Amino acid sequence: MKFTLKAIAMAAVASASSFTFADEPTSPHSVSGNIGVLSSYNLRGNTAVPENDKVTLQGGLDYSHATGFYAGWWTSTLDGDDAYPGQTNPMEHDFYVGYNGSINDELGFTVGTTYYYYYDIDTSDANGFELLLGLNYKDFGVSAQTLLEDTLWGNAGDTYFKATYSYPLPNDFSLDTALGLHTYEKNGDFVKGSTESFSFRHFDVGLSKAIGDSGVTASLNYIFGGNDRFDENFKNKAVLGLAYSF
Repeated sequence: MKFTLKAIAMAAVASASSFTFADEPTSPHSVSGNIGVLSSYNLRGNTAVPENDKVTLQGGLDYSHATGFYAGWWTSTLDGDDAYPGQTNPMEHDFYVGYNGSINDELGFTVGTTYYYYYDIDTSDANGFELLLGLNYKDFGVSAQTLLEDTLWGNAGDTYFKATYSYPLPNDFSLDTALGLHTYEKNGDFVKGSTESFSFRHFDVGLSKAIGDSGVTASLNYIFGGNDRFDENFKNKAVLGLAYSF
C-alpha cells in the first residue's frame, strides 16, 4: 500500500530571443511515474506474513493539479506463501484521490481516500476503501489511515498511524525513518477476536541514494518489528530496493 502522497510542483520555463525574454505559461497539470523492485513487500511492518516474501515488482502513476487535487494508481506483485496460498498471479492495485493543501509556507495537509483492489483473489471481500488524513512540516510527516469497511485483512475503524522523517546527507544520501502504530476494532465481518486494541507495528530506519541524474534511487531499509492485532511478534528484517522515477 502506498502511504505518502505529494503534489509535484512544476518549474516555470523561460525562452530567450536576441531581443527579449518572455515567460511561457506553466501548465497546472503534472504527471509522474515510478517503477521499482524490492527484496520483499512487508505491509505496515508485517514481517511475519509478508505480502510478498520474494522479489517484488511495484510501480505507479500520479497526477496532480496546481489547485492541490491529486489522483493516482499504485500496484505491487503479491506472492506471500502464507498470505495468498494457491493463487496464480495475485496483484494489489491502489486507486486514490485527494487534496494537498498548505496552512503556511512550512505546514501542509492531505485529505484523501484509497480503494484497494486485489486482482486474482478468489473473493472480492479483500477490496475496500480507506480514509487518509495527513500533516507535513518540513521533513516531518504524520498520517492516519482508517479502514471504512470490513475486509479480509481488517475491520472498519482500524486505523494505521505513521510518522516519517527524512534527513538529507552529503553525496545525495538520505536518512529515512518511519514509525508505525495501529489501533484495532475487535470484531468485523471477517476478522474476529482481536486480542489487542493497540499495537506498535514497526520502526524503520534506512538509507537511500539518488544515482546521479538517472532518476534511479537505491535504498536499504531495516525494519524493527512490533506485533499485530493478535499479539503475534514480527521479526526484524532488512529490505533492499531500487526504484526509477520519471
